[in-house]
Amino acid sequence: MSKKRKDVMKKSALLSRTMPYIKRHKGLVLLTFILTILTGVLSASTPFITKEILDSYLPDKDFVMVRYALILYGSIVILIFIVRYCFQYINNLTGMKIEREIREDAMKKVNYLPVDYFSLEPDGKIVAKITSDSNGIRVFYVKMFEILNAILNIAIVYAGIIILKPVLGLIILGIVPILLLWITVYRKWVHKYFVNTRELRSRITGKLNENITGAPIIQDFNQEDKIQKEYDDLSWEFVKNDRKAQQTNNAFGFELLQFIKRLAQIALLMYLGFQSLEIGSAVLTIGLISALVENLDKMINPFSTIFDSLNELEDSMVGATRCYMFIDEENDTRIFDGSVAPSINGAVEFKDVSFEYVEGTPVLKHFNLSVEPGKTVGVVGATGAGKSTLMNLLLVYNDYQGGEVLVDGHPITEYNKASFRKNMGIVLQTPALFAGTIKSNVTMERDYPDEVVEDALIKVGAGDLLKKNKLGINAPVSFRGENLSLGEKQLICFARIILRNPKILVLDEATANIDTETEMKIQNAMHVIAENRTTFIIAHRLSTIKNADYIAVLDHGELVGLGNHKSLYDDCKVYKDMYDSQFMNFKN
Repeated sequence: MSKKRKDVMKKSALLSRTMPYIKRHKGLVLLTFILTILTGVLSASTPFITKEILDSYLPDKDFVMVRYALILYGSIVILIFIVRYCFQYINNLTGMKIEREIREDAMKKVNYLPVDYFSLEPDGKIVAKITSDSNGIRVFYVKMFEILNAILNIAIVYAGIIILKPVLGLIILGIVPILLLWITVYRKWVHKYFVNTRELRSRITGKLNENITGAPIIQDFNQEDKIQKEYDDLSWEFVKNDRKAQQTNNAFGFELLQFIKRLAQIALLMYLGFQSLEIGSAVLTIGLISALVENLDKMINPFSTIFDSLNELEDSMVGATRCYMFIDEENDTRIFDGSVAPSINGAVEFKDVSFEYVEGTPVLKHFNLSVEPGKTVGVVGATGAGKSTLMNLLLVYNDYQGGEVLVDGHPITEYNKASFRKNMGIVLQTPALFAGTIKSNVTMERDYPDEVVEDALIKVGAGDLLKKNKLGINAPVSFRGENLSLGEKQLICFARIILRNPKILVLDEATANIDTETEMKIQNAMHVIAENRTTFIIAHRLSTIKNADYIAVLDHGELVGLGNHKSLYDDCKVYKDMYDSQFMNFKN
């Protein structure tokens, strides 16, 4: 963990990190601060009214002034209620605005993270960082202001005690270090539990996402009991950690504060009692005693607010840290930096390219391959040979460590990724569809006429998909396209390529999971979309790339064969073994 990530755990660093968002709402923040001061002043004024009623108006039987004083007291109480309501409303409103803006920034961050980030971080944890952890920043802001409000109230009320009885004010000041020490020790003690609780909550969210997404597979393999046990273990670990936090809270929390408060009241009453014996009751009046007791109560009660806020503050700090760590992740390099890629012709050259995910474990070793514009290249090899990695480098999902990848003779590292990828198209083994309509999934929300979308679907062989739906291209598509067959999903992805019209196309195992009949349709669609494009077809089924212009054979990150099907079958043992193996499986 970097120093920056360590510092963000501190309140000062979190406040500094949140400050740019706070400044956007400085009007609301200033109003909240004014209401905080007004609440303290109004709250500190009521004991003085009580003192005057008990010491002046009632002994003099001035019931008119008693009535006016009671009306004033009631008005102040109502006003305190209104001011506190406004404070809470505006404080929470500001916090919600900050949370919304941070969620927007976190969502934008998703679009700028390196592609491999999503292969390393579970989807559920990413969702938790954007949703529940961003809520921690709102709570952090709200609770910080509530604590500030409590501290100002303590200071103002304490000033009232000094005015009423300066000596007693100095005596009461002695309990403040005790309370501060208690809060500090408690906060440090309970912090570790909140850190664990947040992490466990995130892991539970990730596990839930994994279980729900994989529910059909879990049921097919009868793994319900195993998965349930894993989830139960996580839940029980969460419960044990949360229970420890609650036990700490019960032992050193509110009840301990009430005990300290009672001790302070006993000390006050004993002091006043001894004073009355020494100097007589003329100085220590009923009104003064009542005002001092009321002020003491109002001074210590905000510590209860601070204590309650500290629990939520500690939890929110962990969530805020996780959210900020997500937002502060390093962006994908060259998203918009670098020169804008021109309209390319499609010549591709891998020149002595080396790459490794883990240092010391090479995936590609001094790889060389040159492809002319408009040619179709089949890329084959055993699992782990480096096929998908090769395409990831071409699509700039990863940056190579050695050599160069050239497009039209220029290193792709010179271009910003946004403009370069406009010239690229990709169809994955698992089609990526979104809830919406057939049209929205083909156009990806770009503006195309209906007839253009329909024509693209017909070209790739998806005419039957339009005929069977009365709504045609406006037929609904459910989450992940679950209401469509795998072949239909793939054809929709092919239609996207027609509209995008890239110069370089990558088909990554596009026929891997479909039946033989559908494979024929997909192969026809592949032939259509590959026309006049430099096309790389990653395939396990060698029948898919039998008629490619070139077939590149990879083995342990090295190019061990390049040519057409016949030449490779005769001269490349790796290719021959792969082909014979598939042919024998087919015969069997």
